[in-house]
Amino acid sequence: MWYTNKNQQVIVRILAKPNAKKTLLLGATEQELLISIHAKPHHGEANSELINYLAHLLQVPKTRIILQRGEHSKHKQVLMPLTNTLEQTLKDLQINLIHSYFR
Repeated sequence: MWYTNKNQQVIVRILAKPNAKKTLLLGATEQELLISIHAKPHHGEANSELINYLAHLLQVPKTRIILQRGEHSKHKQVLMPLTNTLEQTLKDLQINLIHSYFR
């Protein structure tokens, strides 16, 4: 699973594709969310864009999202506090990804 709940925290694993035309969720593998990032991987611009996008997508304040691993890598791991809203958003997102995969 591309996310795990642990000790009232959520860990999300991401494969970021910087320098894309648009920032958007491309899909998911069993291991990672695939997200294209419009910003270039220069001076942390892509990381900032990713945090902003995740905040919008997952309905979490961007100040609560921590880039735990992958500051200089396409493979990233972010940490955020588990809330009821986030838990439901993750479940809904997982269902939508499964449905879009089988279309």
